[in-house]
Amino acid sequence: MQNKKLSIITVVTALTITAVLTAHAEDDLVIRRQGSMEAGGRVEVCNTVDSANNSTRHFGGQTVVDSVYATYQYPANQRYAYPILFNHGGGHTGRFYDTTPDGREGWLTLFLRQGFATYGVDRVNTGRSGIDSCQLIAVSTGKAPLSTMPSMNRYSFESAWKAFRWGPEYGTAYPNTQFPIEAVDNYYPQLVNTYRDAEQTPKSVAAYTALIDKIGAPVVLQSWSSSGLLIYLTAAARPDMVKGILAVETSTTAFENIPPDAMKKLVNVPIIIVIGDRAQDRVVASRAFQKKMAAIGGDVTIDVLPEAGIYGNSHTLPLEKNNRQIMFRMIAWMEGHIYNKPN
Repeated sequence: MQNKKLSIITVVTALTITAVLTAHAEDDLVIRRQGSMEAGGRVEVCNTVDSANNSTRHFGGQTVVDSVYATYQYPANQRYAYPILFNHGGGHTGRFYDTTPDGREGWLTLFLRQGFATYGVDRVNTGRSGIDSCQLIAVSTGKAPLSTMPSMNRYSFESAWKAFRWGPEYGTAYPNTQFPIEAVDNYYPQLVNTYRDAEQTPKSVAAYTALIDKIGAPVVLQSWSSSGLLIYLTAAARPDMVKGILAVETSTTAFENIPPDAMKKLVNVPIIIVIGDRAQDRVVASRAFQKKMAAIGGDVTIDVLPEAGIYGNSHTLPLEKNNRQIMFRMIAWMEGHIYNKPN
């Protein structure tokens, strides 16, 4: 065990040195191909497409709902075979993985520079995937009862500050926070409404699965927060196409919602769960999941950053000042668990 830990530290150190050298002499980013795509969804006949009730231009008919949208980039020098699909949590879109609030490169670009193809995904009923507004308009125009309104919410400045562990109270940051507090005003516009009813889970899993099928090649799935459950279930639906899972700050309730048959399908899908500071509830829940998976032969690694001497990370790891350092920890893990996995 000590030798294994030493080898991981050695790999991380080597990758970190490479990162420092790259930062001082960063080449132009050369893209082999890029684009965007939709996947999944269904056709819905909706007779409430206009809340104004006076338009002759917009009338009822067929609409596509429950699909996902993704942008993608493949580097000219692709060093790693499997594209990484980045999946945001609640209240966000794929924008979460793009430029950080303080102007640094986000994971979509940082991983790309290291030779990975990257996909930034907007999940069902979010961002450029669009929303199923049929029932919303039906309720707002009095054509359906208020009780049928879809469940949704949105983070306020105040709730995001506390929920994401930037500080003990709104406006007060932890002294060692890695979140770029000075640029928080650039972050707030990213927050969006999120549908929260239980039906969103199977809808999202179906659309993510369709996205993998449309890509048509094995992938690595990355998740953050509430997308953790969606990604575990997606991997269970396509275990032969998902080569690994990079989970960041999985919600504590996710693991209890993974059915036993789905857990068995995850046995051959290596998983790393990265957890920041001040999140003991996530550590406890993740390690309980790790123990269950180990009992059936699974490969789950829990990377608790403070235990590695890395302090101050909040819930929003991909945006934070050491997002490059965390990326290299995940690449080191992939080297050992996906790309150079011992027989």
